[in-house]
Formats: sequence, structure tokens, C-alpha cells
Amino acid sequence: MLFTQKVQTVGSISEFMNRDDVKKEERIDIKKLTSAGMVPLMLAVPSFAFAAEPNMAEKWARGELYEKVVHAFEPVVGLVQALSYPIGLVVMLGGGLFVMIGNREKGFTLIQQAGIGYLLVQSLPMLMDLLVEIAKSI
Repeated sequence: MLFTQKVQTVGSISEFMNRDDVKKEERIDIKKLTSAGMVPLMLAVPSFAFAAEPNMAEKWARGELYEKVVHAFEPVVGLVQALSYPIGLVVMLGGGLFVMIGNREKGFTLIQQAGIGYLLVQSLPMLMDLLVEIAKSI
């Protein structure tokens, strides 16, 4: 009697599926959404809002926007670089196990590919910075 379940009937399935009160609450007013979304965009990007100079938007896109995008991806790049060491270590240990059980070709291939992959992951951000600087000078 202490843990008996209470059963409550609420109606048929069609009544539940055709509720109008929930559908009215879930509708989003598109005009309000776009007008509320444009105000912060215009405040954040004054060159698009006022268009003082003819090439202002292009300069902004090349300079400030580029820096914001690059800095936005820095945590992702840092995470991938931080994860490359433990993943490379596990793959190299797996390669060592393959060597131990007699499959030398597979083991040394895994060790070699893990080492090359680790070096690439660690050095590619530096290489990309170099390529960006070369492209800026052209």
C-alpha cells in the first residue's frame, strides 16, 4: 500500500496531440527575433551600420574579423594539441604490444605513424601562422 502507483486518466491520445495552448506558446515571432538580433550586430560592427568609408568593411573583415576568428579557435587548437600526447602515447604503446606478440611490421608502422602525427599536430599551428604572414605580405 505504501508504494502503489496512482493512475490518472487525462483524455485520449488525439486530444493530447492536438493541444492548441502548447502550440501557441511555442511559436516565435520572426519580426521580433530579427529586430532584436540586428541591434547587437549593428552595435558590434559600426562599419556596417554607418559605412563611413567605402573600403571600411573590407578593412574590418581583413583585420579585426580575422583576429576574432583566429582567437576564437585557439581553445580548440590548444585542446587538440593537448590531446595529441596521450593519444600518441596510447597508439605507440599499442604498437609496442604488436611488436611483442610478433607482428613487427604492424607495430613499427603504428609507432612511426603516431610519432609523425604527433609532430604534425604540434607544428601545424606554427606553420599556419607562417603561411598567414606570407599571405599578408603578398
